[in-house]
Amino acid sequence: MDHTFVIPAYKDSPHLEACITALKAQNQPTNLLIATSTPSAYIQSVAAKHDVPYFVSPRPGGIGNDWNFAINKASTRYVTIAHQDDIYKPDYTREIMAAISNYQHTKPLIAFCGYIDMVNGVERKRSLNATVKNLLLFPFYLKGAITSKLVKKAVLSLGDPICCPSVTIDRVNTGDMRFSEEYSCVLDWVAWLQLARAEGSFVFVNKKLVKHRIHIGSETTHQIQNGKRQQEELEILSGIWGNNIAKLLSKFYAKGYGDNNV
Repeated sequence: MDHTFVIPAYKDSPHLEACITALKAQNQPTNLLIATSTPSAYIQSVAAKHDVPYFVSPRPGGIGNDWNFAINKASTRYVTIAHQDDIYKPDYTREIMAAISNYQHTKPLIAFCGYIDMVNGVERKRSLNATVKNLLLFPFYLKGAITSKLVKKAVLSLGDPICCPSVTIDRVNTGDMRFSEEYSCVLDWVAWLQLARAEGSFVFVNKKLVKHRIHIGSETTHQIQNGKRQQEELEILSGIWGNNIAKLLSKFYAKGYGDNNV
């Protein structure tokens, strides 16, 4: 019970209840709460229906603020930011917590797993994005926990292969880590880059335990359509590689945006 799923609910997602149902069906007991900066009768009624603690942020802001507020409402050491549109398989908590326990000697910072894309409710077998991310995660296929700062940074240097909804954070080992409020799309990538410089490990569970939903109303789709994602990714890549190489990498990235077309 030292784990909590926090759902930073945003507006009135039609998939919120399915996410809650999946989280409450976990094979290993855990905790669950909903936090929001966009309170509504709908979110409150869903929380009440499923007897889930419900918190409203006193400081409405961006995604970073919402995530930080939600995490701070949890009282457990381990926290997973459950995205309201996604589905978690029943074994998620058990598999993640077992991996953390197995690699406790490496001082886990985060633990994460693989995922499956669901496009308009249908599981997608393959995509360019998934292929590239699997290549970037190659060191983790050789070794389940990576402690080397150099390797952690190298994995993240060409992009973010870590599926944010699949990540469980160890709040003891990560200390006062907070998600940046300057970004609306790459804030998880920025956070993992910061943690890559810290002492401790990234733990990978090589199982697809999360179904990531892609649909026309998703925030990811919206960020790609308005160009915000491209802008933020270019900024992070420029900080790592410099402007010229970053622009070349950004063009390659653009080919993968088609995977979010619905």
